[in-house]
This record gives sequence, structure tokens and C-alpha cells, in this order.
Amino acid sequence: MKTALFFLCALACAAPARAYDIDSLVKELAARPGIRNASWGVSVKDAATGKVIVERDAQKNLAPASILKIFVTAAAFDLLGPEHKVKTGIYYDGSVSNGFLNGNLYIKGAGDPSLGSQFIKGARSADETFRLWAEGIKAKGIKVITGAVVGDESAFESMQPGSWAWEDIGNYYAARASALTISDNLYKLYFKPGLNPGDETKVLRTEPYLPELKFDNHVLTGPKGSGDNGYIYAFPGQYEADLRGTVGQGPEEFPIKGALPDPALFAAQSFGGFLTRSGINANKKPYSTDAAPAGRLELVTETEGSPLADIARATNKRSFNLYAELLLRQLAVSKGLKGTGPDGIKVLTEFLAAQGVDTSEMKIVDASGLSRADLVKPANFTDLLTAVSQKKYFEAFRDTLVFPADPEASGHIRRLGKDGLLAAGLRIKSGSITGVRSYTGYLKTKKGRTLAFTFILNNYSAESADIDKLHEVLLLKLAENY
Repeated sequence: MKTALFFLCALACAAPARAYDIDSLVKELAARPGIRNASWGVSVKDAATGKVIVERDAQKNLAPASILKIFVTAAAFDLLGPEHKVKTGIYYDGSVSNGFLNGNLYIKGAGDPSLGSQFIKGARSADETFRLWAEGIKAKGIKVITGAVVGDESAFESMQPGSWAWEDIGNYYAARASALTISDNLYKLYFKPGLNPGDETKVLRTEPYLPELKFDNHVLTGPKGSGDNGYIYAFPGQYEADLRGTVGQGPEEFPIKGALPDPALFAAQSFGGFLTRSGINANKKPYSTDAAPAGRLELVTETEGSPLADIARATNKRSFNLYAELLLRQLAVSKGLKGTGPDGIKVLTEFLAAQGVDTSEMKIVDASGLSRADLVKPANFTDLLTAVSQKKYFEAFRDTLVFPADPEASGHIRRLGKDGLLAAGLRIKSGSITGVRSYTGYLKTKKGRTLAFTFILNNYSAESADIDKLHEVLLLKLAENY
């Protein structure tokens, strides 16, 4: 009896099992070479309660890179709704008589990212949309357009932020957010690499064909397997581009992607060509305008784009900058403001504040995170994700994030946590620009809790693969112990 009582007392008096010391792990990781002299912010909270799990410099302003897209996609879900669709209309001025449209035909864009998109789920091809527009024109009895096909991008301003890097502007990931966006506002530029590293390359063609676009080619052949390190230097609207950098040795053809100089003009030219092939001719050359046409316009037909949920999905999974910038401008227009970047940022900041996010020291200059001038605290992201976890659209929003081995995702992040405990429970958005690596999202733990997390690293000198591995270790320990 005494033995049994002693045993029970020993159990009762024993110290409870020690909780996992996540703070010590973060401290150890922060002291590693390549990290210790960098700026590393960590913010992890229980999404259900808001309780802090671990923090390190969570209140420090850091450049966030592409995780900034979390802000605009969450705001779009909240303010526009997951089923929101953007309409693109075909209008004319003048009059229709005896098969003649005595005036111009306008393609009036409102910022639909899905028109002809190759990345947005369920998006119609450009030709399929053109066919629907042509049917509407024929139904009006129009056989000849005495004026021009006009690409109208006057719904909002498309100027890129001044803090975007010059080496980015002519490339597809810095394409301007035209209200009349088409085919992701990009083209492919094909090179023929030389036989050896350092050899000159030859420009072969563009797809689609852009006859006005001229190149001054200084791209050289890089080592085999070195990939795309080519850059297109050109201002928006400029049809002369300077080509620099390298493309990898080996293939007969090597494509890189550029930003269309004038998406609205390309839309007008493409649709004008389609109409000609369909037996409807325009007498004047297509052109684009960013000024609303004077006088009354008559609606011919209109088409709806993809649901916002599908656009947000491509925005986050593919980290597509153009879509984020278009969503930002749609937010501004939805509140009756001009569709400028600053107007969109005003609406976005008000949304964040309404979710309990501290915006007092935040600096946002774009929606995509491409600018190094963006400055946000890690805790800002975690606080937003915590708030969103209580929204009715939470499941749909979470599904826009990347999971391990995600076939819809692009880049390094889909390889993170593809084996083991993270495979089922991780939903993540990553960011990467020069000197910046960032991660934010949700983590379902072994104990069934949902954690909201953000890690932002600036000015590191470690290899990018090592940075990914470090954060994978941290996520795994969180999943195992909380």
C-alpha cells in the first residue's frame, strides 16, 4: 500500500513535460552564417486565438517581396467577392446604316486579367473571345467599319511605380496594368544560343508576331544549364528594346518573356485582324487610347471574365505581378475612385486597418511586392491571415496558396515540405527579389491547430536553397510540436 501511495505521489509531484522551446530554435537559426548579419523577422500566431507562438523582430519594417500579394488578394475577396467578374465591352460611336458603321469600334477594357490568359483557370482564349465579339457585331448588321478598331484603356491608369527597377520594366513580370489587358500582356522572344559560353546569340522571332518591335541584341550565350538571365530594357510604349544578359547554352531555341509595349494597341490590332478574317473590314489603322472617347457610345456586346477566386488563385500560386496590380486598381474603381495605383493603395490600407492590422508605419507602393520601397512588418501579414481565418471566404482564400508539390504553382516554393508532415498541412505564399526571401501562410499542426506564420529575410548572404531549408526546418518543428 505504501509503495502504491509513493508511486502516485511521485506521478503527481513530477514536473510536467517540458514544452518545445521554439524560441531557442529561432535564436539558433538566426545565428547561422549568412543569416546572422541579415534582418530576419519571424511572426507565428494561433489563427483561432491570436496567441503568439514565437516572434523575432516581428515589428520591424522589412521589404516583403511577393508575399505582399496576400494583401490585395485578401482585400479583393472581402471587398469584391470571390464570384466577382469583370466585363469587357464592345462599343461604337457614330451610326450604323446599310452595313456600314460610320465611326469607330471600341474595345473598352475594365481590367480583366483573364482575357486570353494562359495561366488563369477556365479563361477563354483570345480567339474565342474575339469570336463572341464578332458575333455581336454581325448581329448589329455591321460589315464595314469606316473608322478604326480602338483599344480603350481609359478605365484606369496603368503607369508602373517609379521605384520599380529599370532592368525589370521591359520584362513580363513588370508589364503595365492596362485596363485593356490581353494574353497576360506578354510575348515570347526566341534566341538561338551560340555553340560556346560567351558566343553571341541570334534573335529568331517573337510570339505573337510584333512587326513594329525592334531589338538591339547584346545577349550572350551562358554556360549549359544556366537558364534565363536575359533582360529586356524598354519603356512602356517603346518599340525599340535593348537586350542584355545571357541565355543558357544547348537548346536550338531559348525563349524569354517580355512585356507588351502597348497591350491596348495589341488588343485592337489582334481583334482587327480577326474581324478582317471574318469578313468585317475597318478602313483605318487600329490605335489605342487612354482618354475616354468624347460623345455617346453604343454597346454592341460584352463578355465576362473569370471569377475573382480563379484570378486570385493564379495571382498567389504563380505569383503573377500583373494580376495583383490589376486587382489593386479594381479596388479603387469599386470605391468610386480613379483607378490609379495610389488610389488602390488607399483602399487597400483602409481594408487592412479594418482587419486590425497596424498600418501606421507601413509603406506600400505597389500590390505585387516588386518594389524594394515596400516596407511592411512580419506581424502585419500574420495579423491579416489571423483575421481572414475567421471570414466566410477563408477556405477559398486558403486554396489560393501553394501546397507542397502543387502542380499549379511555379518556382522553388512548391518543393518546400513535399514529404512528411508539411505535405498535408502547409499553405504558403513566398516572395523573392534581390536580397529578399519571404514566406507567409497557414500551417495545420499535428495537434490540429492552425497557425498563421510570416518569415521575412532581408540582406542575407546564404544560398537561396539553404534559406528555404532553414524555413522548412522551422515549419516542421512548429507542425510537430504545436
